[in-house]
Amino acid sequence: MSDTTIHILVAEDEENLRSQICAWLNDEGFTVEQALDGREAIQKIQAGDFDLAMIDVRMPGSNGLEVLRYIKKNSPHTEVVMMTAMQDIAMAVEAMKLGAREYLSKPIDMDQLVPQLRMLLKTRDAEERLRRLQSDHTARLLYDLHNPIAGLKQSIGYLMKGMAGPVGDHQRELLGYMMQSIEKVIHLLNDMMDLTKLEGGRVRLNKGIGSLSDAVARALQEHQIPISSKQIVLEYAAEPNLPPLEYDTEKIGQVLQKFLDDAVRLAPAKGSINVQVRKVALVMEEGQDPSDFLLVSVFNSGPAISKSDLPLVFDRYRNVLSEGKDSHSAGLGLTICQRIVEAHNGKIWVESDGEQGATFFFALPLR
Repeated sequence: MSDTTIHILVAEDEENLRSQICAWLNDEGFTVEQALDGREAIQKIQAGDFDLAMIDVRMPGSNGLEVLRYIKKNSPHTEVVMMTAMQDIAMAVEAMKLGAREYLSKPIDMDQLVPQLRMLLKTRDAEERLRRLQSDHTARLLYDLHNPIAGLKQSIGYLMKGMAGPVGDHQRELLGYMMQSIEKVIHLLNDMMDLTKLEGGRVRLNKGIGSLSDAVARALQEHQIPISSKQIVLEYAAEPNLPPLEYDTEKIGQVLQKFLDDAVRLAPAKGSINVQVRKVALVMEEGQDPSDFLLVSVFNSGPAISKSDLPLVFDRYRNVLSEGKDSHSAGLGLTICQRIVEAHNGKIWVESDGEQGATFFFALPLR
């Protein structure tokens, strides 16, 4: 890690201190940008990538905690150091709980500032290397598990075709059960490998400009046969003249596939599915102005989700959505969808009235 590659944001409303810090860091070879208040700091984060942000706790526009929340949600790779006066120690402690790496008490000791920042970034890089090693180890383990199980599936397929001798009805039934169980395991392993790649930062988004409503229409076309076989009433509406969107068509297609797979499976025979695409204004962080998003919603008239379970739907460790008949499935599919949408700086959530049906949403930002 060379200093010339380190990009630092300094957000401080006190002009003399801000200028002093920026000059000191520039002299040490860092690339520095400055923000006069919290609102400008968020705009800078939206416009570029920073290795580290030095944020004053108390600023006009948006205070330091609001800026910190925004950074942790939208630029998690950016380390945050809070700057605080002695009377703001309680806020600094709260900032540490929210994910700040360190806090500096004013007046700032300039002689110690650069060594502190260098040590912090070295620690970050070491932790990132450790995470990648852990991710690579998990990926290799999953791959090693996947191959023999896939081979077992192929062997059972040969047996079912009678390639090793005649197969009786009872034997065929048992082999069919084994095949279904193995397919579930393979599906889970595939999900685990995808999630490991996403969380390990080894999947890059291949973004292009396209129509989100066209992508939804294509996904619906692929589900026409199962929808018709269950006599489900499908309603689809897309606002006219929606603007084009920059997104990864393959990854967002995976999200659409999951949403519609679940909707078709969960909706009862002669039930209903309602899909909408529209432009909305959403506030992503408290205190911020609304931003334009394209919103996709998928409602199914199947089982409801209780209010207490709604926050846990996307939790990879909680089996909120059981696998029983006429109920929501568990697995890692929705967790993967969440990671994909968040990688686009979007939002994903679910709503249910607790009586019947559930609506899954995701929103992607317009630039």
